[in-house]
Amino acid sequence: MSIVLWLVVIIAILYVLGLVAVAYLFVYPFRTPIFISPGFLGSPQESVEFKDLGTGRLLRGWLVPHESPSIVVVAGHGYMMNRAELAPLAARFATLPIAFLFYDFPAHGSSQGRRSGFGVRERTADASAVAFARSRYPSAKIVLMGSSMGSAASAFALAEDPSLADGLILDSCYDRLVDALSGWWLFIGGRTLRYLLTPAALFGMPMARVNAYQVVVSRALAKVSVPTLVLHGKCDTLAPVSHAESNLAALQGEKRLVVFEDCDHSEARWEQPERYFGEVEEFLKKFL
Repeated sequence: MSIVLWLVVIIAILYVLGLVAVAYLFVYPFRTPIFISPGFLGSPQESVEFKDLGTGRLLRGWLVPHESPSIVVVAGHGYMMNRAELAPLAARFATLPIAFLFYDFPAHGSSQGRRSGFGVRERTADASAVAFARSRYPSAKIVLMGSSMGSAASAFALAEDPSLADGLILDSCYDRLVDALSGWWLFIGGRTLRYLLTPAALFGMPMARVNAYQVVVSRALAKVSVPTLVLHGKCDTLAPVSHAESNLAALQGEKRLVVFEDCDHSEARWEQPERYFGEVEEFLKKFL
């Protein structure tokens, strides 16, 4: 065998090993430190924990209590994030009769677990968070709100149990998981990284025990009839706006899509906060 052929073989082996390593790190993600809290922003804050009824793992979070809330917003964060991601919501809506539950998905923040399920497996955590919220405020209405992976988890949880919540907010939700996995590399590193690392999904799916080709959010949303607000960036590189349009079309009940110009994935709340929170407030007031 020639030296050139040997080099090609060695490079190919190293590339495959690299893909396996990347897949492992993707399925067993780095835990981003908690970087802000409702208490830091001036809201009341109570540390809580409850079990994921699907897996038995302990989930940890914050409850922002209210004496007599009309609504409890159960907020789910995105991949490689934690409960801090949506924590500013509580301060923004402090004058409304709303309680908030922010919690960490398994393998994120300080919750138990090591393996990410990219939204579809997190549906049991979302359902468990709702059960905890109802135990504290049995007469309040429940609104599920998620960012990216958290929004997908909410969609899958509500499709599995249509009585789980009274309203749904999907922020930057993907449609087909296989496209979102490819879009992740485009989002964080551009086209070159996308071409190089998209094949890592082939190794990651067996590790995660998730077939990304079969995970389709719009298919789940076809079973959802509660009022739904869909928020999406026009320039989303991870989940293009066509994903939001597919998800909206699948919904059976009252629905509204708000597209934010010049905003990338999960970016609207930082780049266009007045419009973003205005849309969320208008939606939440439907339940007051």
